[in-house]
Amino acid sequence: MSQALHTSSTGINVGQSQINVIAHNVANVNTVAYKTANMTFETLHSNNLSYGSAATKDGGGTNPKQIGLGVKISGITRNFNAGTFVNTGRDLDTMISGTGFYVVRDSGGHQYFTRDGIFNVDSAGNLVTQNGMKVVGAKSIYSNSGSDKTVKIPKNMLAKIEGDPNIASVKIEDLNNASITSGKVSVDLANGGTVTNVLVDIPSGDQTVSAIVDNFNNALGSYGINFSASNGTISYTNSGSYDMSFSPTGTTSNFLAETGLGGSTTSNLLNEVVTLEDMINYNDKNAISLKSTGIDENGIIVATYNDGSVLTQYIDDAQTLQWKYTTPEGVTIQGTDVTPTGSSIANSNFALELATMVNQEGLVSLNNNLWEWGPDVGEIYYGIAGEMAFGSIEAGGYEESNVDIASELSNMISAQRMIQMNSRVFNTASEVMQTLAYLGQ
Repeated sequence: MSQALHTSSTGINVGQSQINVIAHNVANVNTVAYKTANMTFETLHSNNLSYGSAATKDGGGTNPKQIGLGVKISGITRNFNAGTFVNTGRDLDTMISGTGFYVVRDSGGHQYFTRDGIFNVDSAGNLVTQNGMKVVGAKSIYSNSGSDKTVKIPKNMLAKIEGDPNIASVKIEDLNNASITSGKVSVDLANGGTVTNVLVDIPSGDQTVSAIVDNFNNALGSYGINFSASNGTISYTNSGSYDMSFSPTGTTSNFLAETGLGGSTTSNLLNEVVTLEDMINYNDKNAISLKSTGIDENGIIVATYNDGSVLTQYIDDAQTLQWKYTTPEGVTIQGTDVTPTGSSIANSNFALELATMVNQEGLVSLNNNLWEWGPDVGEIYYGIAGEMAFGSIEAGGYEESNVDIASELSNMISAQRMIQMNSRVFNTASEVMQTLAYLGQ
């Protein structure tokens, strides 16, 4: 009878543990990005009265005789299916739609993972979680190692813009202040009443500015008219005895409209470079202050300033992250034409780093909606949303808990009945032992 007592007590104990797990799930039914825990059971070893015997030519075989000794917890697994999107209308509330975890770190530099995408910008411009942990910025779209940079947004910024001295080597398609289509430009050369018309080809968009200059020099060089490109402009000198005029009539190129060469020997600025200086720690009358902060589907910060300028990052053709600055006039300056300086911009990436791992169920759950590395997690991979195996970012809301309250209540009833039935067995065994104790009196 003592064996029945111990066996039934195992059922009572695991039933209570299951109720504890269910209680935790139900308590977190409204927790952001909470992942449901599920408990499973398995039998304890059995008391073998007989292992059985094989059949012989003279007799049949026998099966083993075993009495089970109860139940134990097999495992507590996590359901990592995504919860549904809860709309808040807040720009810094985000949800990962698919695979991945945000990467955050505490003041000591320790790394954690979370699906909680409710972020804030603190007084220093750091993008932080609700409990003040800094959000890590990705160093590339895919890597086997994490980034050492965090997301820090300039609260005040000074933009210094100037022409690019290397304009000649810039491709037309990369010009940030001009979009020059291919076609022909008509040049009229007047000399002593004689007018000579020269057509100059404007190369297609994948050509450099120097290709435009070469075409002009090839067409007009013999007339003593020489073109050059520097400091963000195209200019020409006329050493011949010609009166020169440009005409777009009958041509398809917008070269003259973009450059303004029709009325000047020096074109408009074709390409610009910008130096962005962090102004968080001091004030300048020319500084521009942050107006709003958003996050796009790749998890890249889009910072809009009060003068209408926008600072963000983008993925270039080489699959690397580059800076992009848009002036209040709508001129886009990007890539190597953008130089960020100061502690805020230079040490920041605007792309939120995501992480995925071989076995996400190996993560160890902590408080504050955090997870940390566990021994069975396996390899961890880092990148940005919408690339490789990572899900995209949905802004304007957060991921709700994936707790199914109906299922939890059903499991709770089952666990309750399990405890009740094992209690009945426990009481019956106890009564039998009491009866045996009175025998012989």
